[in-house]
Amino acid sequence: MTPLSDQDIYELLLILIALLAGGYALFFAVRALHRPRPGFDVAAPIGIAFGARVLTALGLGQLSVAQELRGGDEQTFLERAEVVSELPLGGRESLDMLTSELHVFLFSGHLRIFDPSPPEDMIRVEMITFAVLGILLLSAAVYELAGRRAAIIAAWILALEPSNVFFSSLLHKEPLMYLAEGLVVFGGALLWKRGDMQSLIPLVLGCLLAIATRPYVGWFLVAAAAALVLHASLRRQRGLRALTLLAAVVLLAAAFVPVAWDETSDENLQELQASQDANAENEEANLSLERIDYSSRAKLLLNAPERVYDVVFKPHPWQADNTSQQLGVLGTLVVFGALILLVQQLIRNRSGIMKRAAPLIYPLLFMLWAYAISAGNAGTAFRYRTHVVALALCLLVVLREHWQHQGVETRRLRMRGLAAPARGG
Repeated sequence: MTPLSDQDIYELLLILIALLAGGYALFFAVRALHRPRPGFDVAAPIGIAFGARVLTALGLGQLSVAQELRGGDEQTFLERAEVVSELPLGGRESLDMLTSELHVFLFSGHLRIFDPSPPEDMIRVEMITFAVLGILLLSAAVYELAGRRAAIIAAWILALEPSNVFFSSLLHKEPLMYLAEGLVVFGGALLWKRGDMQSLIPLVLGCLLAIATRPYVGWFLVAAAAALVLHASLRRQRGLRALTLLAAVVLLAAAFVPVAWDETSDENLQELQASQDANAENEEANLSLERIDYSSRAKLLLNAPERVYDVVFKPHPWQADNTSQQLGVLGTLVVFGALILLVQQLIRNRSGIMKRAAPLIYPLLFMLWAYAISAGNAGTAFRYRTHVVALALCLLVVLREHWQHQGVETRRLRMRGLAAPARGG
């Protein structure tokens, strides 16, 4: 057996430190969320979620096809992080990364702190921690909307959903976006059910985190937050609280509208169109999507629904060409099964969908629209879809729980109705 070198021991220690730090962070987060929520017993699924992702990341790293499965973006981001790490921390380039590509800024921070450079698996564990915190927050949101049983079911489903397990460990934007979405939905659920002004804190933090990681989606989340806050203020708030929420809506709208207008300028739309055309004309790729016309604001609104279909349903299972795409078929099948069940629950709950699940529906719809606009090929769309799927699965659980509860109440009322004559006699 070959003895471990000093470099091997150094890397192992850093990975162990990351594991301990991530485990403790999740432990304290679970405790903090459990304290005001009786029965929110999600320690087991959260622990399994963390362990499954760590084992998947470490196991995948031992395979010769690891780089093919993870894609080339990881190395691109690490190379950019190395460049940023050599620049002044307070310089314009570093601050630009902090506010638009947060993941690269975080990677560069590791290169600034550790010498020699830390192992990639250490950073993967940190990314996994962010992603699992997002799962925890989504589960807490489900608790607010549908109770303890639904929260536990949602936690287990999200913990084991195969696409989420894989993408949570990538050195990419996805883990931070999972956390951002969790913060937005959790804050929205608190506001929706409790009317607590402090719920605006996670809501705003989630929007800021999303803007700093994937700006175009972040601004769509701002729009979703504004719509939700407005709906909540009209639904249940009175007096000073209603005015406070309306002021928050005005601020969010004032931030979103100018950015949305600028992002859809002729120059930016030309860049978007050029990217779409380049992907559509790539004859070497088997996951190219059909060309779509985004040359004006009107055509963007008119044609984006076509891309919504692509994000939800593509790549089709029979389009899988290489190992990465073939493994992705499992996640695609999960999506198709969840979609069938979700449609069933939407029909059953059609009279009270927004009342029961608005904090999930607004972010889901706005994010789906954002990813539909930006998706260049079915492979990228598959990665984007994991964010929509997580919210859709939570929505499915919430609606299913309400429908079952309604069925129990209906049967109970019927039994009381049948028993009433006997008591009267």
